Amino acid sequence: MPDHRGWLTKNEMMDTGAACFIPDAIGAFTGKWYGSPPDKGILLTRKRCKDLGCPVDDEQATAYMYIAQTKTDYRYAPFYHRSLDVLDIKKITYLEQRVLQKEIDAMEARKDGSI
Repeated sequence: MPDHRGWLTKNEMMDTGAACFIPDAIGAFTGKWYGSPPDKGILLTRKRCKDLGCPVDDEQATAYMYIAQTKTDYRYAPFYHRSLDVLDIKKITYLEQRVLQKEIDAMEARKDGSI
């Protein structure tokens, strides 16, 4: 049963079958994936999905990230997959733009008629 934030324990997360990212260190962008994350789009938190105009309803998380500094057994934070076409692109951050850059370039090429 998730806690009030929607986070899971290790056993609960493993039961979902979703991919899981274990960072190398606190705040690191490097680490190891267990399972396969989605190829395209971006993984976002529930709050960030809402901020970008594509809120999470009753859907299951696509992936989880291990958060070591949490002091409870609920250490697996849920992330939700979003594709570029559902995001408010004017609100994305620089890091989100970097993750989505290939898709942004392809979308602009389609608009220009080069694809």
